[in-house]
Amino acid sequence: MFMNFLRKYQYQIFLITIGVFLLGTFIGFGGYFFTSQGSSGDSIAEVNGEKIPLRVFFSHYDRALDAAQQGGQKLDENGKRAKRDEAMRDLVQSIVFDEEAKRFGINVPDQQVVVSLASVQAFQEKGAFSPRLYMQSLQSQLHLTPLDFEEEQRRSIAFFKLRWLIQSTIKITDKEFEMEEALKRQGKPFKNAKEKDDARQDLWQEKVLYSFNQWFSQIGRDLKVKTHFEMLEGQK
Repeated sequence: MFMNFLRKYQYQIFLITIGVFLLGTFIGFGGYFFTSQGSSGDSIAEVNGEKIPLRVFFSHYDRALDAAQQGGQKLDENGKRAKRDEAMRDLVQSIVFDEEAKRFGINVPDQQVVVSLASVQAFQEKGAFSPRLYMQSLQSQLHLTPLDFEEEQRRSIAFFKLRWLIQSTIKITDKEFEMEEALKRQGKPFKNAKEKDDARQDLWQEKVLYSFNQWFSQIGRDLKVKTHFEMLEGQK
């Protein structure tokens, strides 16, 4: 039942918790996060001391602009700035979660990256991985080198592992469930076993979200970001 619930709601939990993290970042770092500070060579930003190369930023930014265009959006300067900020948030998030994964001792072997890449349909030809399509996609659509893209995949897998690791440690004891339900239901009995199971799963989800909120708040308090958007003046 526990694993079925995770499978059923993992995407919703992921979106909610990521949204909370990003919101916390802006609330906590507002002006500092988007303030240009000094020269950075070929780096558009630094996150806890780790540099984000300009080429990687432009890859994400270009994809965001392309997606907007394909969706029929006509972006003015404010719209482009919003896409710029979204691209930066994605990159900051990637670095922060990679740091957390390493702190928890999570490792992603090369073989897992290979399996992940081979499963992407856009890289397949006649049901098998195609090096030609892979390189073609990187060059024409993703605008990334294989090294950069494979590092992105490694970090995505690491975060998936980290998220499942944290969720798997969160439990609801019988006593905790009884106390919570006694307050909520005020003595009203459950109609059947399924209703009781659903109530327990709902309580578990609340506890998961609370735990993630606390975790992301801590990350936000410790986060140090410097951006160098002055490098983009006159571009795009």
